[in-house]
Order: sequence, then C-alpha cells, then structure tokens
Amino acid sequence: MVSSRFPSLVAVLSASPYLMTVAASIHSRSLITKSTSSRHASLSFLPTNFPSHRSFRESSRASRPIAIPTRQRPFHATKPTDDVDDEPRPETSQQELLRTLDSKFDYRGRISSKLSASSSIPHRCALVTILGRPNMGKSTLLNALLSDDLAIATSRPQTTRHSILGVITSEHSQICLTDTPGIIEKTAYRLQQGMMESVRGAMRDADVFLIVTDVAVASSSPNDDPSLGLGETVVAELKRRRKPVLVCVNKIDLASSDETARTVQTWRTLLPDAVAIVPVCAARGSNDAGVVALRSLLLANDADVDVAAAMRGLGRPVSGMFRGGRTTIDGDEAREMLPVGPPLYGADFFTDRTDRFCASELIRETLFERLGKELPYCCEVRIETFDESKRYLEEGDCESDDRGQRNKSMIRIGAVILVERDSQKGIVVGKGGKQIKEVGMDARKKLQKFFGVKIFLDLRVKVDKNWRNNAEKLKQYGYI
Repeated sequence: MVSSRFPSLVAVLSASPYLMTVAASIHSRSLITKSTSSRHASLSFLPTNFPSHRSFRESSRASRPIAIPTRQRPFHATKPTDDVDDEPRPETSQQELLRTLDSKFDYRGRISSKLSASSSIPHRCALVTILGRPNMGKSTLLNALLSDDLAIATSRPQTTRHSILGVITSEHSQICLTDTPGIIEKTAYRLQQGMMESVRGAMRDADVFLIVTDVAVASSSPNDDPSLGLGETVVAELKRRRKPVLVCVNKIDLASSDETARTVQTWRTLLPDAVAIVPVCAARGSNDAGVVALRSLLLANDADVDVAAAMRGLGRPVSGMFRGGRTTIDGDEAREMLPVGPPLYGADFFTDRTDRFCASELIRETLFERLGKELPYCCEVRIETFDESKRYLEEGDCESDDRGQRNKSMIRIGAVILVERDSQKGIVVGKGGKQIKEVGMDARKKLQKFFGVKIFLDLRVKVDKNWRNNAEKLKQYGYI
C-alpha cells in the first residue's frame, strides 16, 4: 500500500513502473477500472506496450486495451508483529493513488488518469450497454452516436452476432458503448446461445443501460408481452441492478406523434425509474434531434454540452419522457448517471475490434443484403489472409509496374464464406459464379470506403456442416 507512512516503499516502487503497477493492482479491486470483458480489468495507468503482457498489432482503426487479472484480496501493509500499535493508519484513495502515479511516471503510451488537482471538473467514465430485441436499430444508433460506421446494420433481424465496443472520448468524459446482439428468449441453436451469453456479460459490466425499442413493439397489447420484448429475466435484472436506464424509442419517422406518445407511456409504466425515454430516428444519423439529446445526456460532464438546449430540441415534451412527471432534465442530474473515474482507453481509441474482424463483418453485411430468406443466417465469414504490407505507402515509395503506372496503397484480403450444406454453397456461388462475383464487388466497395485504400478481395465458399451447433467451431469462431 502506497502511503505517507511508508516513504521507503514509495521510493522503491517509484524506481520501477512494473512494481508500482503491481502494487496498485493488488491494493484493491476498487482501484481497478473494469473493462468490457467480464474476465479482465484494465488499468488506466498501464502503458499500451507493457512488456509483460501480450502485445497486439496497432492499426489505424483499432488497438486492444492492456488487461491484467483482478485480485480478490486487497493488500494491506502492516508493521512487524513486535511493533504493533492501535494507531489508525491513513488510507490511500483511488484519486490520491492515481495522482501519485501521474506525478511519478510519464512515458510513451501511458494513459493519463485525468484526475489532476488542477482540474475543477472530475473525470467521468461509464460502460454503456445497448440492449433490445432484434431489428430495433441498436447498431444504427451506435453508429449515429459515434458519428462513424463501426457496426454493420441491415434491415434483417439478428444481423449483429458479437458484442462490439465503440468509445467516445472528450475532455472530461469517456463513454464506452457496447452494442449487443438482439435479445432472443428461446434460442434455436448453439450459436444463439453464445450470442445471448455475450448479452449477459455486457449487462454484468454496465454502468448505464441504453434500451432500444420502436413504436411497433409497444403497439401490441402489454398484456400479450408485459416485458415488451426484453424478456422477464432482463427486466428483472434491470430493476435489481438499480443502474441508470435510458430508453430510446427508435424509428419515430414511421409512426404518428400519438403512437410515439403511447409508446413512451408504455415504457414509463414498465420502467418507472428510467432517467429519460427519448424518441429517436437513428437512421437520420448523428444530427437527429434524438441522437443529439442522447449524446448530451451521456456527455453532460463536459462544460460545453448544454443538456437543457438538447432537450428543447426534441420539441414539445411528451408525458412520461422524464421520471417524476417532469418535462425536462438538467445537466446535474444527467451528470450523476456517470461514475467518477479515469478513462479506460487512450484519447484516440475507437474500438476493441481488429481490422480483420471489421472486414469479415462488412462481407457478412453484404451477404445479408444480397441473399434472400434464411441463407445469410447459415453463413460465417473468416478472413484467411490480410496483407497490408502496401497499406501505408507514400507516393514516393510506390514502384511503377510494367505499364509504367504507379502502384497505389492497397490491402489484399482473402476470405472464405462458410455455409452448412452443399445446396447453400451453390446458391452463394450462383450460376456461373455470378452471385459470388456480385457479392465481391459490393463488399469491395464497402471495404474501400471503410479502410480508405484500394482493396483486392478474394472470396471463396466452403461447406462447414452444422457449424452453428458445433461447440468447437463456435469457440474457434469467437462466439463462445
């Protein structure tokens, strides 16, 4: 334990970032800021290139947080048994410890705690879990909040299969948004079981819950589905956890104002303690009034964010939008939703997903758009090769080919589309290879827009029988 009572220990630990990090991690689980993984916890003061942990390849879009296992017992420094007294010993708070680390260490890759004494605004960091039924627009809302296309989104339900992290970082706040697969109460195969386990894991880690629904869900009688599609287990967990809840009523462009008002009232009855129930049209993007209002609530800790103005931008308030019968919410109440704490990730961190994962998702999105009926749900995309040796070429580094033309920066991607039956392979390939060629053309356009360079894409189709119910395959593909 680092305190003024042990100056020699401070001197020893100060000489070694490794020892100081280990001592801080042992001190207490409360000093460790949890990451979106339920198995590990990230320390905000760990360097991203810490040598005792597995390092990951840096990319222009993503890098991975450094994580160490949590310790179950806090460490308490004590005097020798022959010199025991009853004098109370000073405790070191989280803020004090982080300030000590800030003053002692300054090296490349270190994430500042942002808890310096000179700052009058305490830094806040929250893990926000996005929940909802399939096809409610959760991924579209995530992209709108991030002002970037991170998660794939189609008109088909159950497009999202993995939990995907997207991070918003501002001067005094860091919001870690986790998009989750749509909630399925009765799973049909092992793949769906793995998807629901990722939902439960994201719920365990959440500081704030963001429920995404639409008008059509509430239009059916609440007596037919009292949980409004969330499931009784999820609703009970939300009430038990007593964490702040925001409800987003999406797709209001497809409903009348009266239908939207009834939907807000229905959700207020189900979740009476919800901080706010905000009508949104996520498809309009980051400038939609509802999206702006949600961002303001999540970033209320920043001095330049005017929560009241964002709420006025929603228009005339609907009864039940805010708890306690109020017609608005102020910045102080919104600020209290977010726990005080250091950032979990660096200022330029965007997602925990790799470029390979993003490439596979964009190809899978294309399959959902091009293939009909149930076929896309039987498909899995695996990236076999991802050659980016020419990704960052400068113009002067480019060599001329045999025709005297300059070779531009590019990424070569080799992907395989897995299906469950031979008949499905024939449909994906199409007559004379026409279908797979069109899928490749559309996917390449998406990839080039996402990565900002020329893409060479090689697509192949293979049969992997019954992979959705094969535990070993699902583990290999990252679903369980």
